[in-house]
Amino acid sequence: MARQGLAFPAGSAWGRPHRCPQTTEVPTTVPPDVQPAVFDDSHHAATFFRKVRRALRLGPRYYLHDLPRYFAHRRARGLPVWDAGVLTNPFREFCPRRPPPSELPPGYSEALARFAEAGVRLTIPRARLEALLAVWWATRSAPGDVIECGAYRGATSLLLALLGRLHGRSQAVLALDTFTGLPAASAYDLSRRYGEFRPPPGQVEVIRGQAEALGVRDRLEIHQGLFADTFRALEDRPLRFALVHIDANLYRATLEACRFTVPRVGPGGAIVFDDYNGVCDLGARLAIEEYFAGKGVRPWPLTASSACVRLRRGTWS
Repeated sequence: MARQGLAFPAGSAWGRPHRCPQTTEVPTTVPPDVQPAVFDDSHHAATFFRKVRRALRLGPRYYLHDLPRYFAHRRARGLPVWDAGVLTNPFREFCPRRPPPSELPPGYSEALARFAEAGVRLTIPRARLEALLAVWWATRSAPGDVIECGAYRGATSLLLALLGRLHGRSQAVLALDTFTGLPAASAYDLSRRYGEFRPPPGQVEVIRGQAEALGVRDRLEIHQGLFADTFRALEDRPLRFALVHIDANLYRATLEACRFTVPRVGPGGAIVFDDYNGVCDLGARLAIEEYFAGKGVRPWPLTASSACVRLRRGTWS
């Protein structure tokens, strides 16, 4: 059901690409000289040995402390207590799947080259980035804009805006974040702390300058503040989303993002949850499970910690 939901026919782990007849394809292989200039792996465990160290550091607490409390939180929120999917979360980072180059948006390499010229660095792990881009490309016929709830330093939002421009899409990208780090955690957030993921001072102005350099200032909206405040300000706008990327890490912020964005997803649109399978993000998973409870929907794994759902014929899958 997962691959059908994203319109990826069987044939590979990701399915076959869908091509626009108006689009001239550009090779999507990233040139070796571009990789170190664009991908910043200092924010995550990028090598096997770093992953092992992370697993040894987080694993005992995850299984002995966090999971028992997560199951108790599920009971408290009226959800079925058992959730087998969380048992394998610490192992997902060891075998991240990447979509084949043919399923990435044409012009991906060109966009990364532009990033290198503009000095923009991507902190999201490459496998998760390319999985997100494959979903964006698969939903290109869906009406609506892109919203990223948890933009951090803004690079992913900038990349989606740039790819949209390269493909002639009249699609705005809304980048939401406090840009001062995570807000206060709730009792359901077991491994996150206030102020985590704090970008350097003045990050909003940095993003605006980068958007100007990339030629996407007119299609990138930056919304700084708590999600609850931003969603209230956006409430009266007739927004429709083709792609929603939720990377909020926390229970309350993730639930607020679901409540605002899910009803506004257009036919064929998709939602990518960056931290649904995250070892440190059980609060976010709890919020997603709570939102979709009783709807017969469960996000299906993309790669590593990320997962996805898609709206097809009025039904989430």
